Amino acid sequence: MTVIELYNKLGEIIPASLSCPWDKDGLESCPEPQKEVKKILITLDITNAAIDRAIEGNFDVIVSHHPVFFGGLGVMNALTFDGAKAVRLARNNIAAMSFHTRLDAREDGVNDTLARLCGLKNIEIIGDDKVARVGELDEEIALSDFAKKVKSVLSYGSGEREATLTVCNVNGKVKRVALVGGSGGDMMNLAKEAGADTYLTGDAKHHEYLGAYDFGINLICAGHFFTEHPVCEYLDKTLGEICPDTQREIYFSNQMITI
Repeated sequence: MTVIELYNKLGEIIPASLSCPWDKDGLESCPEPQKEVKKILITLDITNAAIDRAIEGNFDVIVSHHPVFFGGLGVMNALTFDGAKAVRLARNNIAAMSFHTRLDAREDGVNDTLARLCGLKNIEIIGDDKVARVGELDEEIALSDFAKKVKSVLSYGSGEREATLTVCNVNGKVKRVALVGGSGGDMMNLAKEAGADTYLTGDAKHHEYLGAYDFGINLICAGHFFTEHPVCEYLDKTLGEICPDTQREIYFSNQMITI
């Protein structure tokens, strides 16, 4: 399978029609469209460390959730941060393709994965962007117990790989949970409209934390990285189905931590 065939196939499964209008994901680096794909690096963010790994491991393609040129590249100028990444990718003949809000909205994507990990059932799509989800636990539990569960399922080791949660305890009980992985603090109104008692997201601004008390909803912020990294396993599974002969590796680098 060639680079362009791989991108087109992923585009059928995770279509651009699901993306938010402001998004900048897609085929961001493609030095050689007809290059045969033998090795794929899967990552949340295309950092310089991820590019180092791709070069070191002779990977042909990097598949990511977040766009590497989120603000738009503008010019390929090695004197700029984004320009230097573009030059390194092109010079080493590495394709880069990202699937951002379309993967947030996609069935079995970021937010469905997060909901299932947290034990939610009867999961529904809420909001015009089709990104947010709401679901229910089998039974009502204490907020502290739900927070411990979230921490457990989103951590993947100890130390820097352990999720750190910020919790606004409004009513202390959890049964109906709305969620958005990543930066979803500005979508808390959807949780209220959906009748949720708890809202889970990656990160929020100060006034959004305070807003939880105005909305009367428990708020759990579990970290942008930690609420989204599980989707890389979905990407690995999907890539394994469409190009089973490739070598694949999930790589995480430079995640932000709280000490």
